[in-house]
Amino acid sequence: MRIESQPAYILHTRNYRDSSLIVDFLTPDYGRVSGVVKGVRSNSKSAKQRRSLLQPFVSLFISWSGKSELKTITQFESRGMPIALQGKRLFSGLYVNELLSRLLQADEQHSEIYTLYEWVTNCLLDSDAIDVVLRHFELNLLSELGYGFDLSADIESGEALKPEQHYRFYPDRGFVQLEQGAPMAPNLFKGEDILAIASGEFTEQSRRAAKLLCRQALQSHLGNKPLRSRELFGFTPE
Repeated sequence: MRIESQPAYILHTRNYRDSSLIVDFLTPDYGRVSGVVKGVRSNSKSAKQRRSLLQPFVSLFISWSGKSELKTITQFESRGMPIALQGKRLFSGLYVNELLSRLLQADEQHSEIYTLYEWVTNCLLDSDAIDVVLRHFELNLLSELGYGFDLSADIESGEALKPEQHYRFYPDRGFVQLEQGAPMAPNLFKGEDILAIASGEFTEQSRRAAKLLCRQALQSHLGNKPLRSRELFGFTPE
């Protein structure tokens, strides 16, 4: 199978043999595509020029061949200016890349997630509210992957969430009102915070709740392996 000129962004790279790379790309029509890019780690001038394009947040056209999960990348070229993230914005972008690299299955169409990726990287470039941008991304990503949950109603009773009540959170399902007299726990959230998140009203209190909520929701799918973006940079997503 040969695919020509598919738009792509790089999610992750790793060395392969003496002079090649294995690269995970995000594409609109084929989702996460992993492929070998040959000869880009040699010391030749042309190899260095080609490798300079294989950086995060560079918009590319890529072509590949192969039927297995690991493709052979036959061509790649720039299709626009790179998104120039720096500081916390760069670390946030690398966190986004790692989430997608870990959560996306290979060769599954994800045009909505590709659009979401372009949205979040451009927002990280322009927005001062980095944490709000990341929460919108995380919640939309969970929904697109089929892991979303209702932010408006109790999943057992079907009743609308009450601002004054506390609710227990179950990943992939949603919220259940805390039983009277039950002890407090890390997976408990106040109704007013959940409703604020649902309506996009990110106060200081609801921002803290949203960060904890998204972390718990994602953890059940990431497993016990820690995120390298946190380890390498000592970075905790805003």
